[in-house]
Parts: sequence; structure tokens; C-alpha cells
Amino acid sequence: MEPIIKTKASKYTDVDFVKIDVDELPDVAQEFGMQVMPIFLLLKQGKEVERVVGAKKDELEKKFQTHMAV
Repeated sequence: MEPIIKTKASKYTDVDFVKIDVDELPDVAQEFGMQVMPIFLLLKQGKEVERVVGAKKDELEKKFQTHMAV
């Protein structure tokens, strides 16, 4: 999924992409309820607006398009 995320980062230049290693940051994983990986959280103004669990690139793209239009 990393190449896909890099492509999205190039496409959506006004979005911040952050990769979190849950082994290094267990508090962050716990705060967001990350129990499986990969998991993608879409946040707006610090609040979760969408969650995609698993390597579902088409679903992730739809979520991006939905929230970029708002």
C-alpha cells in the first residue's frame, strides 16, 4: 500500500499523510482504536471522519474524493 499512499500524497497536495508505527507509538494506536493493520484514518481538524480497514485502495480513493469535495 505504500506506493499507493505516495501516489495519493502527490495527488492530494493539501492533505497531510502520516505513517504511524504502532509498535513505536502504542499510545496513538490506542487513542484511535487501531487493532488491525493496515488501517487508514481520515481526520479533519483533528477529528476522525472516516476509517478504512484493510488494503482497500478503491474504497480509500472514494473516501478521499468524498471529503475533498466538502
